[in-house]
Amino acid sequence: MQVLTELPFGLRRPPTPLSQSPAERPRACEDPDSTDPTVPLWPDYFARRGREDALTWQYRGYWDDTARLWRNYYRFVVKHPVVAFHGLRQFYAALTYRVLGEAIGDRSSLPIAAATPLLLALTPVLSAIAVSLASIPGLKARTPMLFQPFNRKGWSNYCIMLSLVFALHGFRQHQRKTHPAKLSQHSAKTFWNGFFAAELPAGHYPTRLEASCIKQRFSGKLPPCDVIVKPDTAGAGHRLHLLRWDATTGLYAIDRAAGASNELGKLTREELQDWLCRQPLDMIVERAERPRAPLPVCTLRILTLFSGPRPELICAVFIKAPNNSISTALFDTDVYLFDHETCTIGAPLATDSNGALTGSALPEMQSVIDNCLRLHARLPDHVQISWDVIPTARGPVYLEGNVFPPGCDYKLTVFKDDANFELLTRKILGRSGLSYSGTELMR
Repeated sequence: MQVLTELPFGLRRPPTPLSQSPAERPRACEDPDSTDPTVPLWPDYFARRGREDALTWQYRGYWDDTARLWRNYYRFVVKHPVVAFHGLRQFYAALTYRVLGEAIGDRSSLPIAAATPLLLALTPVLSAIAVSLASIPGLKARTPMLFQPFNRKGWSNYCIMLSLVFALHGFRQHQRKTHPAKLSQHSAKTFWNGFFAAELPAGHYPTRLEASCIKQRFSGKLPPCDVIVKPDTAGAGHRLHLLRWDATTGLYAIDRAAGASNELGKLTREELQDWLCRQPLDMIVERAERPRAPLPVCTLRILTLFSGPRPELICAVFIKAPNNSISTALFDTDVYLFDHETCTIGAPLATDSNGALTGSALPEMQSVIDNCLRLHARLPDHVQISWDVIPTARGPVYLEGNVFPPGCDYKLTVFKDDANFELLTRKILGRSGLSYSGTELMR
């Protein structure tokens, strides 16, 4: 996924097809400042399968990739130890709040500060060791569902990429005095439902949250209609279920065609309520939203960056869910660019896509982009937000904003080209990026 910025970011140009060879694709622009926040900074940001070897997370071969990534990682840590320390300490603290809860998070600041220098020094080594241990025969290490298309060597490098990205984001949040618990709080779908309800203009809607079971306490009422059941904070399609309502029997039935497990069968309202409150995670129930005809199961993905005086658009894409799935979070999705000139679905990013949706009208997309930029301005604590919106017959329905991990599919591209990493660093930390001194970065 190369950066399509041969011309200045403020100028519109047709995207370069990803079928071109790497040498033919344009490289990062020398001056990435945009004069129009609605013009995408990085149009093909979400290209997950733009190269034949992308499914292994290897782009020039594993050892070349690893050398490039380790070099960028240690170059960043050595040249900007203050940025790296504060950034990763902020991330580790936020992760503690999310995984272990507020009580432990409130008591963890000193242990995290003490451990951060060691983790900074050893992150690539620990990642390589973890992958090596997972590869030992007899250890039943299971790759998470989201990562199953990728091999473990690529996964090791992915973890190091995460550390680089989190250091950049975390340092900005440290500068803004963002409390680490806020990232966890703003990862909850219940937060986003209330935020959208308060902030969206007429004709744009939040999801219809009907019921929830938070900390084993049920609230709301299960509606007599198709519903989506999912965790309040987990992502990537984890434990996401579509339940069909049968008015004749008064039962909910799991939609097997949507790729569901055998965990649920036919349930009465009382049985579904009981199941929700027995789950280890907080659960919510939303009315099932359907994309307007003739669109398939899909979401509009809007990625915004707030590192300067105002939010900017990184990219806007149309994501089609895989067959027999209701989730667009997996890496085998069919992603299309948005054609800003014609307000239609543009070229597909995956080289094996049939491009069947190219040219379909998306008249609501521009207003969705404008809203996402406006909404991001209301949340300055978050450097980057990845917004998920469903185009329905009644209007755009806003599912959530992804902030933790910070909605950053560019994790997949940081080590694909040094120019990508330098561009990202400049945009988040300032024009001079890696050449900035620690003092200048602290301003």
